[in-house]
Amino acid sequence: MKLVLLVSGVGAISWESWKEENGRVYNGVEEDAFRRSVFEANLAEAAILQEQNPLAEFGATRFSDWTKDELKESITNYVPSGEVLPEMDLNHLPIEVAASQDWTGKYNTPIKNQKQCGSCWAFSAVEQIESDLMRLHGTKLTLSTQELVDCTGSGGRRDGCKGGDPAAAYKVIEQLGGIEAESSYKYTAKNGNCEFSKSKVAAKITDFNSVGRGSESSMKSYVSATGPLSVCVDANSWNSYQSGVMTSCGNSVDHCVQVVGFGTSGSTDYWKVRNSWGESWGESGFMRLAIGKNLCKINSEPSVVIASAAVSEEVQV
Repeated sequence: MKLVLLVSGVGAISWESWKEENGRVYNGVEEDAFRRSVFEANLAEAAILQEQNPLAEFGATRFSDWTKDELKESITNYVPSGEVLPEMDLNHLPIEVAASQDWTGKYNTPIKNQKQCGSCWAFSAVEQIESDLMRLHGTKLTLSTQELVDCTGSGGRRDGCKGGDPAAAYKVIEQLGGIEAESSYKYTAKNGNCEFSKSKVAAKITDFNSVGRGSESSMKSYVSATGPLSVCVDANSWNSYQSGVMTSCGNSVDHCVQVVGFGTSGSTDYWKVRNSWGESWGESGFMRLAIGKNLCKINSEPSVVIASAAVSEEVQV
């Protein structure tokens, strides 16, 4: 008989059913018991998060048997580089801000999955370059995240799956002379030797700026009129997020993602955030985060780039 775990606020779920659904097979009874204890602790935390975020849904996800240390090492790992990007002048933006905006499908490649590698910073940077290529040139390229995981420019302060940040990532791409396409430098979700080749460069960046650092209203003006933003956030409580609008969050930045739009649900304004944990997480790979309180410190490091394609033939997404 299957034992059903009941957790108030997040519903009922069977440990055995969850294992089957997520393809989990453990090495013996002891490991199974340990993972079950982690699973139960994560669902207990999800119940607390549910109370703190009444407009969202929390519960079991594919991360529910991961410890806090595993989550930190494998799906977050933002490490600030100390790079402070120059602030973009936003005086040219329209005073009027749209009621809602969503650049999904227009200035974005499909949802990606960083897997068990703390390369969120690289995904955020690469996704921003892809978005700005579409926005500036209409060029659809899927670019290499692995290049950033493997390669370090002069003075680089990143460590692949062990962490980094988008500002340093942009600088490395500039120093290397560009970034390859995903098709020529494929993602492996683990640290490797740098195999970058200038002859295979698919895109280059010539500038990168902060946009609305410390100001959600400036960020919103930019996203309304222009396009997506790379951002870094506190994602400590995101592993059990399923859907809806988060309204409560911490202030310890540990993860980098991309803002792709904003809207309103009931009386709550929200950011639409693109994550890099695959389509099975959240709302098909996205989440919504309330605007107005700098939730998850979302305005700590917003950035964009000036990019151009370096190949004659586009690599279609």
